[in-house]
Amino acid sequence: MNKEINYPIKYAVLELKERNSYLDEYDDITKGFIPSKCYVIESDIIYNPDGSNKMVHIVVFPFQDIKSFKISLGNLGKANIPNFEEYGTICPINMVTDLFDNYENAKIVTEQKNEELKYKLLSKYTSSNLSKLSYENYKHRIENGLEICYMFEQLVQIETENMGISEEPTTNKLNILKPIRK
Repeated sequence: MNKEINYPIKYAVLELKERNSYLDEYDDITKGFIPSKCYVIESDIIYNPDGSNKMVHIVVFPFQDIKSFKISLGNLGKANIPNFEEYGTICPINMVTDLFDNYENAKIVTEQKNEELKYKLLSKYTSSNLSKLSYENYKHRIENGLEICYMFEQLVQIETENMGISEEPTTNKLNILKPIRK
């Protein structure tokens, strides 16, 4: 990773998506979730009409191209770093609601999200008239997809191990993160 980048670094949950075909109107398909280090670019508070609010964070994940990973048999490709576009906007960005100070806390949330995804996908087909064999094949495809996500996660962990987590603790309250001084 590039040591000249001085954005705060935290863990967040990365949603791994693949672009679908024209038959599905090019909707992205969620393949799974992994915990990943990320560069924190911006944090904002969003206020709702009922008076509640939530924090959202704009982040850049170093690696997120699961489709290329599957095609190239384990190659993560070039790392994403925060880049400035023509008008000063940073890309490629993702929006997340939670940041974590350690891998373990991000992993807990990731496992919950993967279980919810698996349940959602399987519940679509349990109510239909699929044969038992057809259902088992579909379940096996989902589990294989999650296994690929876990392999991707392991490689991302190795590739980002030199990215030091920012020392400032993260909360969902207004919090200013400070970059790491190297």
